[in-house]
Amino acid sequence: MVPLFALLVALGGTGTILIYRLGSGIDEILRENYVSVVAMRDLNEALERIDSSLQFALAGREKESYQQYEANWKLYKASLLIEQNNITLPEEGERVDRLTKLTDRYRRQGDEFFKHVGQSRSRLYFGDDSEPGLYGIFREIKTVSGEILRMNQDNMEEANRQARRLAHSSLIWYGGGLAIGIALAVFLVAGMIRTIRYPIRAVTESAMAIGAGDLDQIVPVSSEDELGQLASAFNSMARQLREYRQSHKAQLTRALRTSQATINSFPDPVLVVDLQQHVELANPMARRIFGVVPIESEAGTRLVWQPPDPLRQPLADVLQNSREYLPEGFDKAVVLPMGEDSHFFLPRILPIRDSDGATIGAAVLLEDITRFRLLDEVKSNLVATVSHELKTPLTGIRLVLHLLLEENVGPLTPKQLELLVDARDNAERLLIMINNLLDLAKLEHGGSQLHLQPEMPLALLQSAIDSFRPRTEDGGVELTMDAADDLPPVAVDVNQFQHALQNLLDNALAHTPQGGHIALSAHSAGGRIVFSVADTGCGIPAQYLPMVFERYFRVPGDTSHGGSGLGLAIVREIAAAHGGTVECESRPGETTVFRMSLPVWTGEIARGPVERDG
Repeated sequence: MVPLFALLVALGGTGTILIYRLGSGIDEILRENYVSVVAMRDLNEALERIDSSLQFALAGREKESYQQYEANWKLYKASLLIEQNNITLPEEGERVDRLTKLTDRYRRQGDEFFKHVGQSRSRLYFGDDSEPGLYGIFREIKTVSGEILRMNQDNMEEANRQARRLAHSSLIWYGGGLAIGIALAVFLVAGMIRTIRYPIRAVTESAMAIGAGDLDQIVPVSSEDELGQLASAFNSMARQLREYRQSHKAQLTRALRTSQATINSFPDPVLVVDLQQHVELANPMARRIFGVVPIESEAGTRLVWQPPDPLRQPLADVLQNSREYLPEGFDKAVVLPMGEDSHFFLPRILPIRDSDGATIGAAVLLEDITRFRLLDEVKSNLVATVSHELKTPLTGIRLVLHLLLEENVGPLTPKQLELLVDARDNAERLLIMINNLLDLAKLEHGGSQLHLQPEMPLALLQSAIDSFRPRTEDGGVELTMDAADDLPPVAVDVNQFQHALQNLLDNALAHTPQGGHIALSAHSAGGRIVFSVADTGCGIPAQYLPMVFERYFRVPGDTSHGGSGLGLAIVREIAAAHGGTVECESRPGETTVFRMSLPVWTGEIARGPVERDG
C-alpha cells in the first residue's frame, strides 16, 4: 500500500505543478498584453474622433467640434497613461516614448489650430513642405500605436504557441507516469485480493448463515493481522449472540406471559392489534365478546378478528394517523351482545409506538357503561317526569300571580306589588327551565317529531328578527341581518328551528352589553346553509369552547345572566335532529360566533311527521 500511495502522491504533485506553471505563466503574459491591446484600441478610437473634430472645425461647425475635441483628448490621455504603465516587451518602451512625443506635438498644434480661422487652419491641418500638419502627425501616431498593438498581439500568439507545446509535452510525460502507476496499482491490488479474499469469503459466508438464524459459526484465524483480528472479533460476536439468544428467549417468554396475565386481569374487553389489524393479544372477555379464536399458521398462532362496524373507521384512523380515539358521550357507545342481553361499551383506542415514535399497533379497550347509561336514562326520565308534574301547578301559580298583578281582586300596596313582581319573574324563569328540561328530554329520547318542509333562509331569519327586535331595542343592542335572496331552501321544522335560533339570540343578548351589536346571517357552503349568530360580547375562553353545548354547563365566573345551561344543549339536539351540526368560535373580549349548518332541501316532500332516531 505504501508504494502505491507514494506513486499517487508523485503523480498528483507533478500534475499540479505542471498545471500551475502552465496556467500562471500564460495568464500573466496574456493579461499584460491584453491590457496594452485594449489601451491601443481605445487610443486609436479617441484619435479618430479628435481628427473628426478638426475636420468639423474646417467645415465651420466651431462649437460642436471643439467640445468633441476636448472630450476625446481625455479618453486619449487615459489610454496613453495605461500603456505607459504597462510596458512589458523589449522595444515597447522606445515606441511608447515616441508616441508620447508625437502626442504632445499633436496637442500643441491642435490647440493652435483652434486659435486661427480661415486659411490658417487649413495650413495647420494639412501642413506644407517645411513642416507636416495635424493630419501628418495623426498618421504617424496611428503608425506607432499600430506597431505597439501588433507587438502585443504577436506576443500573445507566441504565448499561446508556448502553452500548446508545454501542454503537449506535459501530457506525454504525465500519461507515461500514469500508465506506470496503473500497472503498479494493478499488480499491488491483485496481490492484496489474493491475500484477503479467502478470510473475507469465510466471514461473509458465516455472516449470511448467522442472518439465516444459524449462530453456530466459527471463522478460522490464520494470522495476527487486521484480518485475523476481524475473524477473532467475529467469533466473539457469534458466541455472544448465542448466549444472548438463549437469555432473550427466556425474557421474551416471561414478558409475553406477564403481558397476557395483565390484560387477562381486566374485566373489560382488551385487545392488542398490529398494523394489519391482526390480534396479537386478547383477554378472555374480548374473546367472549368478539369471538376471537386462535388459528395455526406457518407464522405461528394468530388471532383473527373482524372489528364491528362502529370501530372499523376509528381503528383504521388510529393506525394510519397515530391519533388517540377517546370519545366521551353515550352517543359513541358500541352495542354488543353478551348472552341474552346487549351491553353498551365506550371504546378507547390508543396507538402503540416503538422507541422511534413510529406506530406499530393499537390497544383497544371497551369500557362497559351499560349501568351508567341505564342510570342516565333513569335520571333523564326522572327529570322529565318531575318537570312534567311541576309544570301544571307552576302554570296555575303563574296565572294567579298575573291576576293579582292586574289588581282584579283588589288594589295592592307598593310592597305587595314589588313582592308579586319578583314572584312572577321567578315563576317565569322556573317555567322556562322546566320547558327546556322537557324539550331536551324529548329530543334526547327521540320523542320529538319533526315536520320537515322547505323554507327560505331569508324568511326564517326575517321571522326571528321581527320577534326578537323589541328585546334588543329595550337592551340598547343593534340587531342586523345579512342573507342573499337566492339562497336555496332548507329542510326544517319551523317551530323547532325558531326555538333553536331563539336560544342562540337569547344567549347572544345575555352576553352583549348596551351599545353592542348582534349580527344574524346565512350563506351557502358545500350543499348546506350555514346560519350564524355573532355578537360583540365578552367572549368565551378557548378552554371552555368544547363544553359550551353540554347540559347545565356555564362558563366559570360568568354572572351576566342566570340561565340554566340548557339552551345551547337544546340547540345541539335540534341541529342533530335536522341532520345538521352546530359549532362555536370566540375571541375573548371581541366576538363570539355560533354557526348552525343544515342540509339544503332536496325536493322530496315529507309525508307526515319525521321522527328523530333514538
